[in-house]
Formats: sequence, structure tokens, C-alpha cells
Amino acid sequence: MSSRSSKPVRQDYIAKVRYTNSLPPPPSNPKLIQYNTTTPITSKTEGDQLLSSLFRKENFRSLLERIDDQLGLDLNLIDNVGFLDNGDQSSIGQLKDKPVALHPKDRVLLRDAGIGKIERSDQTVSFLRRTEYISEQSLPKSSAVSTHTEETKVNEKLKNSEEHSLDAGHQLKAVEDSFDAANATLNNLSSLRHPRKKNAKAVAAWPLLPDTSMMDNVFMNLRFLGSASLKRELDVTKRQQGAKYNEQLQKQKQESAIFKPINSQDGEWISLFELDDEKQVSKLHRELHSASTENPATLETTDDTPTDYTFEFAKNYDMQYQGFANPHQELAVKFVPDEQAPKRRKVALFLPVTGKIELRKHRASTNSEINKFIKERTYDGIKFRLREPTTDELKDMD
Repeated sequence: MSSRSSKPVRQDYIAKVRYTNSLPPPPSNPKLIQYNTTTPITSKTEGDQLLSSLFRKENFRSLLERIDDQLGLDLNLIDNVGFLDNGDQSSIGQLKDKPVALHPKDRVLLRDAGIGKIERSDQTVSFLRRTEYISEQSLPKSSAVSTHTEETKVNEKLKNSEEHSLDAGHQLKAVEDSFDAANATLNNLSSLRHPRKKNAKAVAAWPLLPDTSMMDNVFMNLRFLGSASLKRELDVTKRQQGAKYNEQLQKQKQESAIFKPINSQDGEWISLFELDDEKQVSKLHRELHSASTENPATLETTDDTPTDYTFEFAKNYDMQYQGFANPHQELAVKFVPDEQAPKRRKVALFLPVTGKIELRKHRASTNSEINKFIKERTYDGIKFRLREPTTDELKDMD
């Protein structure tokens, strides 16, 4: 038995909406309200001016408003006979074939943005194109121009000087004179002058030299931003430990911590590892900050088993690295005071900082593959050994 498919039929119901008004009719006829015009006129004159067919098709509400309240003009276009029906612009002040005379002082406000000067022959304009405020006083010269002028004067002075030469003897003498002048200012601080602040006076002076013993290392500026601030973590630890809190121990843990980067195409992260044993923290900090002379390891001393330091994983951070194009853009300066025991002189040692690392609190990504990648490359701990480099290793570093 076969069944015949029936196609659904769409049916639309159309109903006429009726509204009932139960309010009683008004007791009197509508009141005629007088238009708010600038000059009172009779209703007959106003009826002659208005175009009834035009009012049914167009919206003249903007012409009936009080223009003076918002635009600062005392003008009602309905009162201007001939403007709406005949298009006569003379009723609003525009004269036929007679351009408005422009005041010479107003011509500066009408120039185009791309034109430097206005031609004197151009006396007529149709409308205001751009308003500007012009200052009669000339702007001061920029610092770049003044700096360039000073450099030009110095170069001309060097070029005209008879002592300025490129031979080896004059160059050697110029270098020696610079060292003599620098040494003279170490004892006579009154001879030091600030290049810009004339009232600034020197209080102390140090000879600035490169730290050649650390030049083989790479230094970067590490910053903890936002909720990754170390001060916030130390405050939490201080509240938890109470009287047992050791501020010096926490500082030594931070200075001896290890940072291990995690790199991928999707981002960069870094893991923080710290020592938990108090004795290991003190010993490692003492060895890293030792001021004794280097004692290179030999074949006999390398057989001694060094101390193993166990660093445990603390947390991960979101890392953002920015390298410096100029190797001397930022310098790390270490001030060494006068000490009689090791017989070290007063000096300031500098090292170049190659880049900047900004660390923020690590937040789990919405991509599960990235979270899995970070988890697989995060170590639980690091075994660390510290010893003196051998003579061969020192030669390779040099």
C-alpha cells in the first residue's frame, strides 16, 4: 500500500488591528499657538509665506528651532520672504554677483594646509576652509640643531688646529694626555664640571675600567613585573614564617637562584630553581661572592669531588626578551671601595648588558598543546656542582 506525500501549505492570517479610545473628547477647540519667530507677523502674512504642499513632504523642524540658542545666530529662515519658495539668497544677506569683501587679516585663516604662502592676487574665497592660530613669535631652535652646530664648531676647530694629526705619535700622545687628565680629576674634584648642570658639584670620583675577568659572561637585565614581584612573595613568606623569617637567607637564595629558559615558536618561558637547605645556600653564596684570587684547578685538584647543590623547582614565568642593538646601551657598574686587607684600590668596574628580560606570572594557555609542552620541559630539580676552571678552560675563555 503506497502512501501519497502531502506538501505542507503555508497559511497567513491577516487581521486588522483596531484600537479603542475610551477617553472623552476635548471640551474645547484646539488652541492656536503662535510661532516663536524673531519678529511678530500676522497669521495672514505667515500663511502666504508658507508652502502647504512643501510642508507635507519635507521636514522643516530644523528651520523652526531657535538657532540663536545653539549656533549663536538670531535667524529664522521662515521670516525670510522668498528664500524657501523662490530660492532668493539675497533675503539672508547674500548679494547677487557681488562677492563679500574679505578683510586682509582674515586671509591667513583661509589658506590651504598644503600651501605655504597665499598669493596676493587671490582676494576672493567661497567659504572658510581651515582656521588656524598663527603666532608672531618665532619658535626656538630644536636641541638637535643646536647640537649639530656645536659639533660643527668642534670639527672646524680640530681641522684648523696644527696639533691635530693622524700619525701614530700624535695619537699616542692624545691617549696619554687623556689618562693624565682623568687621573688628575681623581684627587681634584673641583676640576670636574657637569656638561649641562653647572651648579652640580662632584662628591666622589672613581676610575672607570672594564671588568676583564667577567667579559666572557653574558649579562642581562632581569625584571619581575606585576604580580610576579619578588617583594610581594617575600611579604607573604614573612607573614607565614613569623619570627622564624630570615631576611638574609631569602636574599642569598635569590642571588644564587638558577633560571632555565623554555623556548618554542609559540612563546618563551623560564623556570626558577632555588636551594631549600640553609647550609647549602650560605656556602654557595659565600663561594660565588668570594673576593680571593683565582686558583685554577689542576689535574690533581680535579680528582676531588666538589659539593653537590640540589636546586628544586619553584615556579614558571612568562618571559619576554628584548636584545639591545648597541652593546654599550646599558652598563652594569660595580663600585669597589678602598680596602686595606686585600690591598685593592678604589675602582668602578663596568660590564655591558646585552638585553632585557621581563618576567610575568605564568598563566595557563587556552591551547592544551602549549601547556603540555611546558610541562614536559619543566624539570623537578637540578644537580649543580661548582669548581674552579682549569688552566685550559681559562685559555679558551681568554
